[in-house]
Amino acid sequence: MDAGRGGSGSPDGALRAVRHMLHATDPGLVRLVGAAHTVGAICLALAVLWALGFATPFLVAAGSSALVWSMVLTGPREAEQAVTHALGLPAALLSATAAVLLAPYPVVSGAVFVVLLFVTVYVRRYGPRGTALGMNAFQMYFVMQFVPLPADQLPQLWAALVVAFCCGAFVRFVLLRTSPDRSFVRLRRSVRACLDDVAEALAALADGGGGTARDRHRAGRITPLRRRLRRLHTCALMLQDSVEACAVPEVAARVRTLMTETDVRAERLVVMLLRAAQDGGASTEDFAHHLHLPGPGTRQGGAAAGGDSLAARLRALPETLARGGTSAPPPASTEPVPAAADAHRALTDFEQAAAGLREAFRWSPGTRTAPAEAPAPEASPVAPAVPPAPAPPAPPPPEPEPGGLRRPTTRAAVQVACGAALATIGGQLISADHWYWAVLACWMVFFNTSSTGEIALKGSRRVAGTLVGALVGLFVASALAGHPWPAFVLTLVCVFGMAYTAALSYTAATFFITLMIALLSDLLGSYTDGLLLVRIAETAFGVLCGVVAAVVVLPRATGQRTDALLADALRALADAVTATARRLASPIADPSPDGPVRAAHAADRRVEELARSLTPLVHPVAPHRSRRRTSLYVLGLLETCAYHARVLAVEAGRGAPGSWSGSPARVLLEERARTLAVRLEELAEGRADGQAPPAGSAPHAGTPTPDEARVLMHLRRMDDDVGAIAETLPRAGKGPRDPAAATGRPGREPP
Repeated sequence: MDAGRGGSGSPDGALRAVRHMLHATDPGLVRLVGAAHTVGAICLALAVLWALGFATPFLVAAGSSALVWSMVLTGPREAEQAVTHALGLPAALLSATAAVLLAPYPVVSGAVFVVLLFVTVYVRRYGPRGTALGMNAFQMYFVMQFVPLPADQLPQLWAALVVAFCCGAFVRFVLLRTSPDRSFVRLRRSVRACLDDVAEALAALADGGGGTARDRHRAGRITPLRRRLRRLHTCALMLQDSVEACAVPEVAARVRTLMTETDVRAERLVVMLLRAAQDGGASTEDFAHHLHLPGPGTRQGGAAAGGDSLAARLRALPETLARGGTSAPPPASTEPVPAAADAHRALTDFEQAAAGLREAFRWSPGTRTAPAEAPAPEASPVAPAVPPAPAPPAPPPPEPEPGGLRRPTTRAAVQVACGAALATIGGQLISADHWYWAVLACWMVFFNTSSTGEIALKGSRRVAGTLVGALVGLFVASALAGHPWPAFVLTLVCVFGMAYTAALSYTAATFFITLMIALLSDLLGSYTDGLLLVRIAETAFGVLCGVVAAVVVLPRATGQRTDALLADALRALADAVTATARRLASPIADPSPDGPVRAAHAADRRVEELARSLTPLVHPVAPHRSRRRTSLYVLGLLETCAYHARVLAVEAGRGAPGSWSGSPARVLLEERARTLAVRLEELAEGRADGQAPPAGSAPHAGTPTPDEARVLMHLRRMDDDVGAIAETLPRAGKGPRDPAAATGRPGREPP
């Protein structure tokens, strides 16, 4: 997709390699840009205030305000971010003023702190804006506990906060402006980088294809390939989310469809390579499971994934993608292994999809006319006179959001208030000067969590990051004592590291926060050897208070949360199957070319949300081993179902609406889709018993075309996976079926 990266020995080559790595590991450079916003706002605010002669406490307050506000200010569009930014200043001023005025009254100040925590969590129901404003108000109150000021210096504090907000606005909206168009351009580069990485991993697989699959695992080739496929899939989802805001519908639909097709073709190519490496390809197992279910990739290994010609094409794949072309496959008759011919076709499909996506990327965001080569909708043939199959059942109406204490934000707010009250009392006993650290730790474990398991896991990560950060900070602060400028520079490095790793690793972010506190204390002249020990004790106690509140006060078990998300994912998969069948069979309904792609994208997002909620259950140190195996197995099956849904969406988007309406296989398509949708809905409602519904009476007139057979096959495989989920879920607590039996089901044809 891109030109070569250049030699790594030259400075330009090293710079290109670093840029490529950043794009591949940080899709759209979201984390890098966010960290740049944070550091830029802090540096500009501190520079302006220092030039105006403000004292150090005001610099710390303004810098902390810029830090917090840059990290929590989010929104899909710049206009929404600007409105939220304008509302954030009065919220910060009110919170900081209340903290300063109530400082002489510790009991009242602590009570207001707890009330503010309740309000901060409660307003999360109003979306990103409510979350940002609440967190900004809380953090400013917290900062004023760390940097106490007398009431007569409030005007200077207000001026410092105004300067900090103005500097933050200048950095975000002028200096480092991030418009939807620019975000889309960065995502395009990330997609290209991920495609290059997948191509290099495939070339490495061809170079080291000898031996068994376990040998290839030991050589470190299969696992990196899976990781790079997942990165490509993440980029694909983010690009589909962003293209809507920066292109006209025709261009957006085309890019969305081509991105999904490229993602699917890459995964299918790996599936066919795994199959070609299976002792001559004699087995008909579904190797799509090997990309999602835990365990080794294949049981046996071929010499070079199907032959020298295939290995040669794989080695040349990076250059082929760079020039935007396709390589010539050998005649199918020359391949001694049938699976190798299938792998050649899969490789050609992947090259063609990548070339089509490269061409679509030539149309920059903001284009107001559709590209000339965009295929026009074809005239749909007249539907045959056959009785249509019963329509899939309409999804049940959404349940009204629970009110009162059952509402998630209300429950979390009550839990936070109870935990914070306990942390305030206990924190005062540990340290009367730093009790707010316990309250902060208690509150942070509830941020972006929804179940007891998530709270406990996040709390353990915070304690671990604090412990490591304190140990490092003990030596760093001592080494930099009396050297303010190196300490200040390292503080900015910690700020950048915290902002960059916040979405990636909470443990790493907490490490940088603790190290930053040690450096700030040194700059303020308040550092002592016992300060970091107090930090560890207050953090551990605050986390304990949060976990106790989550367990005792209105608890919501992890299983309840995951059950609800599992039902949402199953219904989203049912919607994706229904959308595909509707577009293929009906010449009228859903004329949009990317309707099935949108539905498959929604299903992917639901499965991702479920995977995040399952983190406490699938963590390596999770106590319930059988439950962990079951969760991993069901999640792998759902990811395989999502893969089949993407394939079906791509197949549906390749033709005009109603392309099956004149086909003898139309009724079979509708019946299979209806049966699968019904089964998914029943499983979502907990009414499935693992048994497949009785087969319908749809006639099987004629032989389906290869494209039709592929669609029907993916529907059948998806139905098999749903049956495996239905058989596994009632066995929760007893462990899943044998993974070896689950990942290879005889009797299946390759995709």
